[in-house]
Amino acid sequence: MRKNGLVIFAGICLAVLVFGHLHWKSISQAEGGEAREAAAKVKEKEKEARDALIQSLKPNKRQSLIEYMHYNSLKQDRVIISFLVESNGDSGSSASNFSLGRAVRVEFARRS
Repeated sequence: MRKNGLVIFAGICLAVLVFGHLHWKSISQAEGGEAREAAAKVKEKEKEARDALIQSLKPNKRQSLIEYMHYNSLKQDRVIISFLVESNGDSGSSASNFSLGRAVRVEFARRS
């Protein structure tokens, strides 16, 4: 009698574990689908906001350099700045002549 009771108890425990696992699996799949949908909605909103910002920063003649660089960074996902740095401290020389200065190129890339 004890042996039969133990087998029945073990069978019930096994059934609870199997059906519990199946229930958990179906719930996690449903939540995963909802999470993917929510992530897609957030990504779409971010894209719309970025497009609106790009439209608001379109280049014009009265625009500052910073706004133009911001526009380029949004449009191309990178900004390249080239400028001339003054020479190494020689008195009387300046960076007005390209041969006296040092050209510097700085590139900024957006991380996704």
